[in-house]
Amino acid sequence: MNSTLVFSFRPSTLSTVAFLDETNSWLALLGRAHPDFSEWWIPPQGPGGDFVSFRNRNNIIERMGSDAKRLDAEYGVGAGGGRTSVASMVLTNAGCEKDWHRKGRVALYVNLGMGQLRLAISVIDGAYRDPGALLWSLLSCTAEDSRVQFAQTNVRQKLGSELVLYSRDRAPFPHRDYLGWMGYVNVALTQDQLPEAARLERRGQGTLILSTEVLDLSDPHAVMQANQVEMRLVDLELLPVIDPALK
Repeated sequence: MNSTLVFSFRPSTLSTVAFLDETNSWLALLGRAHPDFSEWWIPPQGPGGDFVSFRNRNNIIERMGSDAKRLDAEYGVGAGGGRTSVASMVLTNAGCEKDWHRKGRVALYVNLGMGQLRLAISVIDGAYRDPGALLWSLLSCTAEDSRVQFAQTNVRQKLGSELVLYSRDRAPFPHRDYLGWMGYVNVALTQDQLPEAARLERRGQGTLILSTEVLDLSDPHAVMQANQVEMRLVDLELLPVIDPALK
């Protein structure tokens, strides 16, 4: 099973130094959730390449410049994002191939330009004994930051020969945003308002929501519970329409 935890916040375009500072503040929150998420690297550009530690700022800036020049050369000037501002970066929580596999083949997509932090953990059920507890801890620690406006958790699972994605194949509203297995809304909610949820917990100005204890996409009862939570969030006007044709 693969999982993706996504945090949404206000978009920003920052200088390289400011981008690194902002990214570091997000990494610190993830690091509080679990030791495996306390150190970060830029992955190699290709086979045999080096992982670049996020702690080494000079090397990171050099690598960012190298990546931008490579994109400019391949796709035209400007494709690399310019030299004075930065919008996005991809990181992983391992400094070598062996550790990368052991920790679940993590990819962290930091896109401040879109206002999004996307943490993808492949084979999470193979790398961690309790995937739900790990994701809840990552959600809980990161959502403490007042910048977070919304968070959601997607799940991808192979069922027989079919690769099923919750947001695409099991969510009740394809034209709306989804919450998924667990997430966060920047509104204070009570259990009376969302009785379908397995757990609610106040965090900052908002609420952490666990839709179901275990989201197994082959379990119709677990999927139904997650769906019912999203239906109630629609009633509360907390899942916006995302299909422009329906706005």
